[in-house]
Amino acid sequence: MTGSPPRLPEVIVIGAMKCATSAVHHYLDAHPSISMSAVKELNFFNGPEVAPHDDPGQWWRTGQWHRGVTWYADQFDPHVAVRGESSPAYTAPGHVEVAERMAGVVPQAQLLYLVRNPVDRAASQYAHHRRDGTEGRPLAEAVLDPASEYVARSRYHERLVPFLQRFRREQVRVVVQERLREHRLEEMAHVYQHVGVEATWREDRLATEIHVGSRVEVPAGLRAEVTALVEDDVDDLRILLEDDLAEWDA
Repeated sequence: MTGSPPRLPEVIVIGAMKCATSAVHHYLDAHPSISMSAVKELNFFNGPEVAPHDDPGQWWRTGQWHRGVTWYADQFDPHVAVRGESSPAYTAPGHVEVAERMAGVVPQAQLLYLVRNPVDRAASQYAHHRRDGTEGRPLAEAVLDPASEYVARSRYHERLVPFLQRFRREQVRVVVQERLREHRLEEMAHVYQHVGVEATWREDRLATEIHVGSRVEVPAGLRAEVTALVEDDVDDLRILLEDDLAEWDA
């Protein structure tokens, strides 16, 4: 007699990097009906079929698909109504395998994708890599390098297309970071409703600011160049959301 299938997550935060994914992970986990994975950035759906090296502590950097679904299920509390995880790398331009794998393993999952002003997101990613020592170039040189991911990760509609091709539109909720910052209770109520838990729940942890860094100053000329590079994608996102995203025009 076979046992019950493993309990897999009902909600997955798929990005975007530097758009408050850590905060939303925290606010989701605060809800009494939700348990998020203890480790953020499981990156399960990323990476090779076999282990890339013999250091399991570093496998998350390239992806943990080779660990298998049973390992993935073991990362979640089986006793709560809704389980979830947050891995911004799921929408990294270099990981085109993710959406198909995810649809095959958790086809009913509710997905959350966070966005912010595309220029500010790119600059924040640049600052992140400066801090971790992986970026030494000046801001403009790095961000405008077509071989980098700074602009590509800010092309939000483009990053969403593989998921929209494999999941129902109503399974994907886009959260605007600027609105989350200014109207957190209202925005999180929408998020809670999307993932199927009590939307009106409130608790002190929702008042906590998570990983709030200072805004990176971007010279006007560079801001205009990056805006031009993502303008068509922002237009597509506005059409998809039926939302003018007015915060980004300021």
